[in-house]
Amino acid sequence: MNTKTSRREWLRNTLCASVAGSVMSMAPSRVLAACTSVPMPRTLVNLMMYGGMDTRFIFMPAPNHPDANYLSKIWAARAALYPAGYPDYTTMFDNEYLTVSDPASGLPFGIHASCDWLKNAFESGQVAVIANSFCSRNRRHDQSQLNANVGEPGFTQLLYGRDGWGGRLAAACGPNANTVELSNETSVFGHGVDSADRMSQIVHAKDTRNIALPNVRADLSATHRSNILARSMQSYYAARGREVGGSGTPYDLFFNHYDAFTALGEAVESRLSACGPLPMALQHLHLNDHHFPQQCRNLYDVCQAPDLFGVRLMSMRYNHWDTHHNEHSRITSNLSDVFGAQGGLATTLTEINNLPGGSDHPSGNVTVYVASDFGRQLAANGSGGTDHGRGLYSLLIGEQVNGGVYGEMFPERESVADANGVVPMEKSGADIEGLTSTERVLSEVCEWMQPGSSTSVFPDATQSAIETPGMLDGLMQI
Repeated sequence: MNTKTSRREWLRNTLCASVAGSVMSMAPSRVLAACTSVPMPRTLVNLMMYGGMDTRFIFMPAPNHPDANYLSKIWAARAALYPAGYPDYTTMFDNEYLTVSDPASGLPFGIHASCDWLKNAFESGQVAVIANSFCSRNRRHDQSQLNANVGEPGFTQLLYGRDGWGGRLAAACGPNANTVELSNETSVFGHGVDSADRMSQIVHAKDTRNIALPNVRADLSATHRSNILARSMQSYYAARGREVGGSGTPYDLFFNHYDAFTALGEAVESRLSACGPLPMALQHLHLNDHHFPQQCRNLYDVCQAPDLFGVRLMSMRYNHWDTHHNEHSRITSNLSDVFGAQGGLATTLTEINNLPGGSDHPSGNVTVYVASDFGRQLAANGSGGTDHGRGLYSLLIGEQVNGGVYGEMFPERESVADANGVVPMEKSGADIEGLTSTERVLSEVCEWMQPGSSTSVFPDATQSAIETPGMLDGLMQI
């Protein structure tokens, strides 16, 4: 049985018998299933920040940081990023940042006030900050984004037709495990291991409430153009499917896809209709980026129908992080969208927490991984922004994350002269030094998702860079 047929059969098996027929009737009924609690498997949401997020802006040392030289250097390097008028570092920090402490070392530091939800989640032990990590070894957007999505920081080819690390993980989870893409376009992240069919374990759900194919509507007249179109399409596929379907012709691809898409769309629409409308907080989620609210609504809906989507991974994106100029206004707007108390993650995860369920509730089984193509440079440029860098802080967020700081947040090496007498924070072009490969981080996540999967998803992880051997042990509650 080929992959496409297997996937079609899986989709059909999620439906009750009245919807699972191989040929649609002229006006198929929508069978409403009761909105019941559905077990949520361990699921990873990959939230990719496209453009190179300045994660150092999110995290800054507190004014009582023990290294006064570091404070002096970082203020000189980055003061130009903040509104004019702050006379010193302490005043800036008190106005811009919320103070937390590393639970292991007790070191105080600040999380930017635009990320107030993230701050609260960190204090509740549900955020792991992996300092000095890296997704790519270069500063090019195209190559670095590809490297982040394939999970190979050293990859040097612009080869978009290859597998992604999400696709490899889905394959390791089994043939019925899918990556559900929530944004308006699919990414290489979900590409599967079958070179002849990279999309075999991807479901594109860019609008879950409109995922079903057009159907005849009773509230419209028989001659309404929407009903005419729906009847025409259904008639065509019903007639042609009987004529050429199952004959092994190239046309089978189209009919198989139509059947699978019809089955999935009908099932999802029925489930969501039974579960009721979106919560008002999600209906009225208006953010600076107009694509992100829809992705958040999709995330909520998939958590109501994980069985129908076969979900094990989800993919989201937020663009606009290329802050070469006017960084403060641009990045605070972006950060509040994602990490603010009224932002996308806070609103969505709160509503997901309100869903019915037991021990395998989505709130305890969904982990969010946040990374970017690359970080940005330590020192501000001449236009109130920062240029492309390499190292960054990666984040893991969820109830099954052992929260805290992994790696040295503000390493002394950034503020002292190197062997050539150069102080990194005084030099244009100096990066956060990337010491821990995301291969190491994500291998831990793979083992949480599917024990034994890390070696097939990241076969070179044990040879990849890590700041301190063993420092990621216990990252996830496996």
